[in-house]
Amino acid sequence: MSGVSSSQITFAIGFFVFATWIGTSLSGCQREVWDSNPDHALRFSTDTLFFDTVFATVGSITLPLKVYNDFDGTLLIDEIELESGLVSQYRINVNGAPLTNSGQPLRDVPLQPGDSLYLFVEVTVDPNESAGSVPFWVIENLRFSTNGNDQFVKLMARGQNAIFHGGPNQFTTLACDEIWTADLPHVIYGQIRVDPGCTLTLMPGCRIHGHDGSGIWVRGGTLLAQGQLEDPITFSGDRLDDDYANTPGQWGLTFELTDTLSGSLINYSAFRGGIWLDRAVDCQMEHVILSQATVGLWVDSVGLGAEYALDIRNSVVTQAESIGLLSQGGHIQGFNNLFSNCGQACGYFALGGKIQMHLSTFVNFSSTSSGLRQFPTLYVNDWYEAANNSIQWRPFHVDTEFRNCIAYGNNANLNDFSEVVLDVLDPEWYTSPLFRASAIHHQEKIFPDWLYDSSTTLNEQPPFVDAIGGDFRIEGTASQWSGIPSTPEFSALEVSVDLLGAPRNTMFPTKGCYERVP
Repeated sequence: MSGVSSSQITFAIGFFVFATWIGTSLSGCQREVWDSNPDHALRFSTDTLFFDTVFATVGSITLPLKVYNDFDGTLLIDEIELESGLVSQYRINVNGAPLTNSGQPLRDVPLQPGDSLYLFVEVTVDPNESAGSVPFWVIENLRFSTNGNDQFVKLMARGQNAIFHGGPNQFTTLACDEIWTADLPHVIYGQIRVDPGCTLTLMPGCRIHGHDGSGIWVRGGTLLAQGQLEDPITFSGDRLDDDYANTPGQWGLTFELTDTLSGSLINYSAFRGGIWLDRAVDCQMEHVILSQATVGLWVDSVGLGAEYALDIRNSVVTQAESIGLLSQGGHIQGFNNLFSNCGQACGYFALGGKIQMHLSTFVNFSSTSSGLRQFPTLYVNDWYEAANNSIQWRPFHVDTEFRNCIAYGNNANLNDFSEVVLDVLDPEWYTSPLFRASAIHHQEKIFPDWLYDSSTTLNEQPPFVDAIGGDFRIEGTASQWSGIPSTPEFSALEVSVDLLGAPRNTMFPTKGCYERVP
């Protein structure tokens, strides 16, 4: 290198290193300038975080809390802590850092000007023996200390003691002839099984809550769930917060299965109902409300020596993620029932069986149903294709009928599928109508007219009080919404009042589960 000596190069390098060291040292000596004005306080997205009913020992949903710095300088949050410390039932995450009930606050949390801080709050409620069956409050203060000032956000959870059955991902066989009372809610984990010769009795007012992947498997046994009009038996998910109030698919039996295919192991999940009646015997459900399951009721055939698998009356099955009532060769009799607003079908009767459904309503009219469903509201089928590609016929019993029923949906144009599909292999085999004095929504070209009688109303929307709002009572006096009396053999099973307890016109009852509104 001409013109530059080695000593000059050495000096230049040394000076650069020295200057860099000086700069680094000086910058390292600089301290963050905090906004120490005692009048500058934090702002919170809410002053109270409220958790709706949380079952004891069951963790809550996660709720967010946002903390704001509305000022031009950086605020240093000296401490964030749960006032109850070690005994607190709450858990908090601060921007990814856990604030547990260790008794130690989280210290020195900077908050830049105009910035915000996210906190995520959960609670697991401890049982409260003194509360008994009465909901109780779990209250905590979350303290923030900044510039010598303390600010508080109140945490409130309504706790509820409960009776727990089973365990996560476990099969639990109940003792024979077990009785569940209404003193406390019942929370189900995993698969609760009622074996052959055994009965599970649910008393009026029972509240049953299924955890994700849970349900009741009646395997050859009997389920007696006989509620009362003013004291129904309810089935729903175990998340009771408002965000989950109308969320389907929160519970239902899930089986993890493994098959071998071409030398490979294939793992998959099989779904059954929230309540699965598997060769069940004389099960009875009355004044039952079942919601938020994957499949509400799944009925497989009927146990040996039994007249029916299920007798369901004055009940509501709603908000199932897929199907409300699914039958495979089942024997079912039902009166005064509402099957509504399911993700696929409200009623799915496959592989024949003996179905006697009277004064019941199958209706899919949710605001999100139209255009999303790929199934009709009501599907009736009596055949299947076997593994060897042969067609297997399982005709319905000659006494099968839908009498004084309504089957309707909001697929108004019937452009993709009919809301009522009657998929029978040999329609002429049925010598009497399957639908009597009903109201059905169908495509006539695939629905043989001899399978319904002259009293059946076709493709005319019933005058519901508020279909989108879920009020499926019938208004008006038009005669096409009047049904016919029950046949003599079933008169003893017919009810004299509708689903809401209103008196029925016994000679000309209104079609569906509700007597018409005056």
